[in-house]
Amino acid sequence: MNVESIDLDDLRAMDAQRLLQFAFEQFGARAAIGTSLQKTGIVMIDLAARLGPDFRIFFIDTLLNHPETYQLLEELQQRYRIEIERFYPDPDSLRELTDMFGQSAHFFNRQMCCRVRKEQPLQNALATLDVWISGLRSDQSEHRQRYTKKASFVHDVRGRKILKLNPLLDWTDQQIEEYTSSRNLPTNKLYQYVSPYGERYTIIGCQPCHVPVKDTMPKRMGKFPWEQGVKECGLHSEGGGI
Repeated sequence: MNVESIDLDDLRAMDAQRLLQFAFEQFGARAAIGTSLQKTGIVMIDLAARLGPDFRIFFIDTLLNHPETYQLLEELQQRYRIEIERFYPDPDSLRELTDMFGQSAHFFNRQMCCRVRKEQPLQNALATLDVWISGLRSDQSEHRQRYTKKASFVHDVRGRKILKLNPLLDWTDQQIEEYTSSRNLPTNKLYQYVSPYGERYTIIGCQPCHVPVKDTMPKRMGKFPWEQGVKECGLHSEGGGI
């Protein structure tokens, strides 16, 4: 199937499992789930696995993830007998970043750091795809609620049109938790962490840029805690972040 012939309204009317089935049946290895191994991404992996063993998953490895994240990646590979593809930052670009800003580049030029560690590797992944399956949900932020659709077209840096799907867009946090519990899905062990001040992780990404927060704070407060606003890392222009 050619992405140009797709009716987005038809796809937006599908539930999560039907949308995943469509993607992998019609596009095969040219479709893949991109995940940072948040709970939503793991639910999506489980839904895909229930359809059959042949599907692709990729992970943007910024090289700054927590050890617990890498442990979870290995656990998922063993549970589902799959290989999660990893896309890494370019070594020359990393060297340029650290030459300019040192080891704390994420503080001095967070946008450039995300571009090198996330956006450029994502473009390498998209070069292999016609369909990018993401774990964005509308209840995660007002920005996502306003701008994110269950199915849309995006363009890579080469200008090539790619179908982007967010199968769990209309799922709530409670639905994710209930599905995770009912299927006994593995999750990042950092979600069990509680600081001496009662802080917990609500978003888990690069170690320097994601911190545990108090229960009284908005969930996305722990992402780039020194910044205000929508807190975009650049992966999802219509709303989101890794």
